[in-house]
Amino acid sequence: MYQSKFLLNRQKIINAADIAPAIAKYFEYLPQTQRKFIYRMEWYRIGVVVPLIVYSEKQPLMQMFKECQMYELKELKELPENGTEVKFSIFAIPSRSKKEYDEDKLKKWFDKKIAGAAEVTEYEFGPNNCLYSQTDEGNTHSQTYTIKGKMKIVDRPTLEKLRRKAVGFGAELGCGLLFIEEA
Repeated sequence: MYQSKFLLNRQKIINAADIAPAIAKYFEYLPQTQRKFIYRMEWYRIGVVVPLIVYSEKQPLMQMFKECQMYELKELKELPENGTEVKFSIFAIPSRSKKEYDEDKLKKWFDKKIAGAAEVTEYEFGPNNCLYSQTDEGNTHSQTYTIKGKMKIVDRPTLEKLRRKAVGFGAELGCGLLFIEEA
């Protein structure tokens, strides 16, 4: 598994739905079925140039595109052993419904998602915002939430599977990547 860092040019990409196709250009050398990646974009950090973290099974090619540019590529580090405390963060859309989540609901939602894989020892919340995008079906908006903190690894293989797929909804909009680093 690879971890890449990209810089997104917000002067070239305005609509959230256009980001995934721009990243996919880095995987055009692969058959369509092997172009799998998830990415993280914290939409509250909007500026002219915005950093993205991308996890992919296959290595993206180093190329130059006007929409985004890759500036770092490395293999994703293995998770530490069970019992180790690590820092985590996730920018997520817990539900497709328009209901609001308070901190208690977010804790329950996240605890359910990582059940058996890790135990959260410290929570931090925010910033949260509404993410707007335009698709063929029209304009949409989703409420996003940021959850950060520390967790103790309970089942390393299960946690590894969780960080290789999007948690929650909105993966095509840069949400759901569980970012884990050593504490």
